[in-house]
Amino acid sequence: MIRQYTRWDYELRAGQPINTVVGRALDIAMTEPKGPVYLTLPREILGDPAVDNGPEPRNRTLGALPPMPATDAMAEVARLIASAERPLIIGDVTESFFDLAALAEAHAIACAPGAGSYLPSSHPMNFGSANEQMLVWADLIVVLESPVPWIPRFVGPKKDAKLIHIGIDPHFARYPYRGFEMDMAIMGSVAHAIPMLNDLLKTELRGKQTLVDKRRAELGDMRRIILARRASVLQRAKTASPISPAWIAHCLNQVKNKDAIISNELGVPGSFVELDEPNCWLASGGSAGGLGKGVGEAIGVKFAEPNRQVISLVGDGSYMFNVPSACHFVERSENVPTLTLISNNAQWYAVKSAAEVMYPGGRASKANSLPMVDLSPSAAYEKIVEYVGGYGEKVEDPAKLTSAIERGLRAIDDGSPAVLNIIVAAGGHVNEVGDAIASIQNRRAPATMRSKDRA
Repeated sequence: MIRQYTRWDYELRAGQPINTVVGRALDIAMTEPKGPVYLTLPREILGDPAVDNGPEPRNRTLGALPPMPATDAMAEVARLIASAERPLIIGDVTESFFDLAALAEAHAIACAPGAGSYLPSSHPMNFGSANEQMLVWADLIVVLESPVPWIPRFVGPKKDAKLIHIGIDPHFARYPYRGFEMDMAIMGSVAHAIPMLNDLLKTELRGKQTLVDKRRAELGDMRRIILARRASVLQRAKTASPISPAWIAHCLNQVKNKDAIISNELGVPGSFVELDEPNCWLASGGSAGGLGKGVGEAIGVKFAEPNRQVISLVGDGSYMFNVPSACHFVERSENVPTLTLISNNAQWYAVKSAAEVMYPGGRASKANSLPMVDLSPSAAYEKIVEYVGGYGEKVEDPAKLTSAIERGLRAIDDGSPAVLNIIVAAGGHVNEVGDAIASIQNRRAPATMRSKDRA
């Protein structure tokens, strides 16, 4: 049942050495691409006398050392980046957080790391998620360890863009189906590839400072427009009621610890959350098994990082999917308190948006009220945590949100799970990157083209 989700699964057999079997499980789990293994230890076998435990484990690093990418292949990647006008890096490079920051800054390379999880949010080369405008803007895209760098049905790079995929298994061979185009596929550890690429680019870009300066200027313009757009959104959100999801992110930024870990299931735009430390953001989306994993995920993180603040961001519908009464009981009984921020729009917004995307001209999309979407009257979700002595609060006034989050964080610091039921507006997606690219392209287009576009 769990085989497709694990790297290896096995059941201990009678007479087998337990040290050897468990050691193999740990080595496989810790070898790239790292992931869970599933080992079944039958009760009957555990109850039998041990025949041979196997050798005692040696004092060594678990797993195999990750492979280096081929030097000649990386030299070709450096050559292509050095000649590109608008290179873009997409991907999962958590273990190379600061190395990627150094590479992008030194050579003026735009990065689309999602919600800031693989690059500091404040970094001048951080452009959020790889949306349609960003993908079409780029003339070269380097994908790092990303199984789904974009969703082809909705977005994709332009046809003449060079596409390079780098990773331990750039074809993701364990996936039954995957069909992303690529001009080069390079096998190797991203942790090795990024510093190698940085060194190679220092040679390749020698004498091409004009090109780098041009890239840096354009990216600087884009970044300024993005920041201005965010500031404008937050200015409007400051007094908006129901509360804007972007305002939740802003208020959270004011009071959370710099190394706080956030499990983002739904409800808050990640581009507005400030994340300047590695390993602070979990946002695997529905691919992690569907809605209902956020609070449990946060509890698992708190077990692993007991001295850090852990915060889960969920919608009101997905909060119900989390089986909150069981989650809060575990938080209290095992002393792993987390703060849960519920973005409550009183509807299954994920269901609503999915129906509208799937059937844009359908009857449901044209209806004033979609069936099975409305969650009114909204429940008092903040009361659920109180049954285990936790702290709960409902927030409707944007001016009171920051202080409410502070009270929630104080509660978890004191050992109590906390929940804020925040009444929010539905939707509110902001395409800051698309706006920035369109603004720059429009500014640089001839006057006749701008007039035509406006018309």
